[in-house]
Amino acid sequence: MTATTHASANRDVVVHSLTDFASLAVVGGEHTVVIDEPREFEGGGTAPNPFGLVLSALGGCMAGTLRGVARQHGFDYERAEIRLSLRINRPTSGPLDPGERELRISRIIADVTVHGELTADQQDALRHGIESCPVGNTLRRALTLQESVTFEAAA
Repeated sequence: MTATTHASANRDVVVHSLTDFASLAVVGGEHTVVIDEPREFEGGGTAPNPFGLVLSALGGCMAGTLRGVARQHGFDYERAEIRLSLRINRPTSGPLDPGERELRISRIIADVTVHGELTADQQDALRHGIESCPVGNTLRRALTLQESVTFEAAA
């Protein structure tokens, strides 16, 4: 991995465009993820789309937070299932639609089911954990997205 593609501490991501609408993300210098648009949006449909990855990040954070809360409070549960869906603010015909510039997720619906014999106090602790997962906190609150674009001539 070159210095220009290095990502650090699992908090940095470097994304490289591939062919068509596909991208390759290098996460924390340790993992790679392919991202693609669905076929109906002129992508190859070969990998999760960007909105799917947002949902996956939220679900993964919720699942990890649930386990962490249970361990912190000295109990366990069998398993958790987190079903996530999203709503967008407007219909779109794909990435070439001029309205795509205004497209955004307007709502995420998370349906969490925890399996196991749990007391009311344990259920309350897990419910609070879901409400405090860091990715969820980020999505629930306004954030600042700072963008810059640099252009370089081909070598």
